[in-house]
Amino acid sequence: MTTTETSGSYRSQQAVSLLVGIEVLVLDGDDRVHAGIEQLLSEAQLHVTCVATADDALSEVERQFFSVVLVDIDTPNPSDGIATIRAIHQASPTSMIIAMTPRRSYDDAVEAVRAGAIDLILKAPESVAYLKDRVLDAAGRSVGKREVDSVLTDVRGVHEEFLQRFMETERRAIDLADRAAGKDPTRSIQLDELRVLIIDEVDELVTGMTELAPTGYSFVHATSGGEGLDRISSGIFHYAMVAEDVSDLPAKTIARTIRNQHPDTVVLTFLGPSENGRVELVEHAGMRTLVSPFTEPKELADRLDQLAEAWRVKARERRYTQAFRERHYDFLRRYVELKTKIERAINEGPG
Repeated sequence: MTTTETSGSYRSQQAVSLLVGIEVLVLDGDDRVHAGIEQLLSEAQLHVTCVATADDALSEVERQFFSVVLVDIDTPNPSDGIATIRAIHQASPTSMIIAMTPRRSYDDAVEAVRAGAIDLILKAPESVAYLKDRVLDAAGRSVGKREVDSVLTDVRGVHEEFLQRFMETERRAIDLADRAAGKDPTRSIQLDELRVLIIDEVDELVTGMTELAPTGYSFVHATSGGEGLDRISSGIFHYAMVAEDVSDLPAKTIARTIRNQHPDTVVLTFLGPSENGRVELVEHAGMRTLVSPFTEPKELADRLDQLAEAWRVKARERRYTQAFRERHYDFLRRYVELKTKIERAINEGPG
């Protein structure tokens, strides 16, 4: 035996050893197919689980991971297996799915691949050797895919951590520059007057807040959603409060429009003041309760200083972010491109 043959034999043995114990799922309604595939793949030291229904196959996929899944496209009825392939691919994206068919059909092959299969193999005696080779190859691809995913996930984590640390360093640099110029970074955002737009069909809240608020707060009343959107488009408001029961436009629509068109404005929705009243902060991920129960204007007036400081904090973050973007535009562009490639590689996997 030559050195090349010895080296090739070693690599082949090493590749097979990596697949020992790999789990393979077979979906077929024919017990004879079960027996034949189990015998075929057991010789390669693969663990084979056979089921006869799509429900059982999906249950097995939910219960454990299978590197390779063989699906008969006619189980239980002709072409039913296409939907099963799609469901398994969604439930376990890194499983390699091989479709099996008793007939030669270009349309079946196209549909199976679109659903998530990597191949369509004819169920015939002459295809047995090919089937075994494809299963072994698919098992190796699945192992490699999971290893790559693990590395990419670590890269993504380090990638995000690096950006956060980089941005934090930039924040400290901006703060140091402020101190060198004799400025207090925590007070770098001046706010002589905090302006609040209250969109409410009644004037109870705006009247109460105007009476209770200390100097430095200004409240503007809009009696409808349309009027509120007009007012906020023609003036600067730090906060916008939208009554949940305003009738001309849905409160969520008003809040979303303000957030999209005026990102510097913090948006709150409220119900009351009443026994079941509440005040909620509209955030990107949903709503966060600030005052509950909200039974009288004083409960919100007592939080005004906190709201003013929250706005300053948000304004400082915007200042940091804007400065970072201006200084490192090219870096951020490449960062986003790389992040998109990593996400695509993790989510799409091999074809």
